[in-house]
Amino acid sequence: MSTFLSATNLADLTGTSLATTQKWGKSGIYPYHKNDNGKEGFYMEDLTDIEPVRLMLETNWDEEFHTAALRDFTSVELFAGAGGLALGMHLAGFRHVLLNEIDPMACQTLRKNHPEWNVLEGDIHQIDFTPLKGKVDFLSGGFPCQAFSYAGKKGGLSDTRGTLFFELARAVKEIQPKVFMGENVKGLLSHDDGKTLEIIRNAIAELGYTLVEPRVLKAIMYQVPQKRERLILIAIRNDIAKKVKFQWPSPYKRVMTLRDAFFKGLLFDNDVPASDGQTYPTKKAQVMAMVPEGGDWRDLPENVQKEYMGGSFYLGGGKTGMARRLSMDEPSLTLTCAPAQKQTERCHPTETRPLTVREYARIQTFPDNWEFVGTITEQYKQIGNAVPVNLAYAIGRSLIRLFNDIDAQNPEESHFVEANKIGLDMLPPELFALDLFDVQRDYPDGIVHNPYKKPKRVDNDNLDDSKNVLISLVTNENIDPFNQQIAKLYYTGKKFPSTVKLNKLYYFMPYTKGLGIRDLYIIKVARVGTKHELHKECDENDFRLVFEIEFVKQLFEDYKPVKLKIWNTFTDTNLRSILAI
Repeated sequence: MSTFLSATNLADLTGTSLATTQKWGKSGIYPYHKNDNGKEGFYMEDLTDIEPVRLMLETNWDEEFHTAALRDFTSVELFAGAGGLALGMHLAGFRHVLLNEIDPMACQTLRKNHPEWNVLEGDIHQIDFTPLKGKVDFLSGGFPCQAFSYAGKKGGLSDTRGTLFFELARAVKEIQPKVFMGENVKGLLSHDDGKTLEIIRNAIAELGYTLVEPRVLKAIMYQVPQKRERLILIAIRNDIAKKVKFQWPSPYKRVMTLRDAFFKGLLFDNDVPASDGQTYPTKKAQVMAMVPEGGDWRDLPENVQKEYMGGSFYLGGGKTGMARRLSMDEPSLTLTCAPAQKQTERCHPTETRPLTVREYARIQTFPDNWEFVGTITEQYKQIGNAVPVNLAYAIGRSLIRLFNDIDAQNPEESHFVEANKIGLDMLPPELFALDLFDVQRDYPDGIVHNPYKKPKRVDNDNLDDSKNVLISLVTNENIDPFNQQIAKLYYTGKKFPSTVKLNKLYYFMPYTKGLGIRDLYIIKVARVGTKHELHKECDENDFRLVFEIEFVKQLFEDYKPVKLKIWNTFTDTNLRSILAI
């Protein structure tokens, strides 16, 4: 099935103007179409010579989505805000040991959503990071970019003094993480004809790190329904950099829209919940009601334009942020710190009102259970300043793959460091990803076959509590049959830990992200199979461990939170331990 891409979205992907992409279509450079809603655009499959589109068509997103950390990689985040970057990194597998933020309300937001996080509120200038030296794998931060000094001759650390980048650099110098990341606005690339970025490059080299060539990532390519761009700087410590290579995340296969953000579907399991939001004064509401979906001030009668815009009407430039109504079938424009600012209007697509707090949060891909503290104005500001969670999550998965590679280069050192952190003498040396072809060779007829006839009444007395239980994370794309307690098949990610006793498997409990465990299944058969068995559109050679399962009973009245001990994905235990929770 072909994937439709509007002319507007193609312009955003390619960095060209809408007029240019419309010209491509109308002149026949690429086949031009109208979708069911009358919107003009293209089929992505006709645009394979346009690199961003080709990357989306050839994406490894599904494979990368199942990236799992080989251990807990520790991290520090600076300028943490309300947690968009922190949450994305946490979902990818990083364990935050410290988050710093100066805004009290943002700190309360972080603490409310993750009470276990060590949130250090206050001015970064006052923090001594030296106690963390050698104890943290990763450091990140979206440093605000002030003007830099060019008085120095070297263009290194000394020329960043007095800026918040200097404080990030000081933290790197004092902690010495294996890798650090800075993120900023796209404009940093060209700021002062590139001199600002050159100073940052030299400062990073002076710290003893190798900078991966910086890249601007477009959020719309990473399952974010918003036209937001962020410059990402990733630097690897020099003693490690020659041994590994960072791979940027693959994009998602299509562009997400406000319809994806506001209604049940791929991004969210339910329609956007009601929440507080700003309102328009009566006079402004009357003006905004005249603007069609996707339109702006240019769609107003000229006399209304002049009255509404005042002196701005006579200034140059497109002024397309004024009286702007969003479109349900397009991503949002980049969110600002307030949805009703006259110069950067963000009106709801089909209702004459600003976006609500929860709609704002969904456009930034915050989950609905992520609560923001403070006044409405403070909540909008926290959300508007955040890194989109799904963008951070995609970058985080790429970083986890990098750290897995780093550990593979130094397995003894990484096991020793991690063992000391968790108070053990040594991690199990057998913990590695199984080779599924070896499993298939060793178990050609299947790994286990557990004959089972479900009794008419199932209670704890006729469950065998000595049997092994495998708890496994179920991804969002597969969760529906588990929610309905009718699942018949579970397949693992491409990597499965060697410490699980395969030939002892008996019971299975699905782990629902953000909730925990509830339901007990029996594993009738465990074998090597493919993802294609459940998702026919997937490659028939995409091999996984496959469990044929049958629902036994709902073990708990409500979900029980448990820690997934292996790669944040699996726990291998027995039923007796589960019943004791």
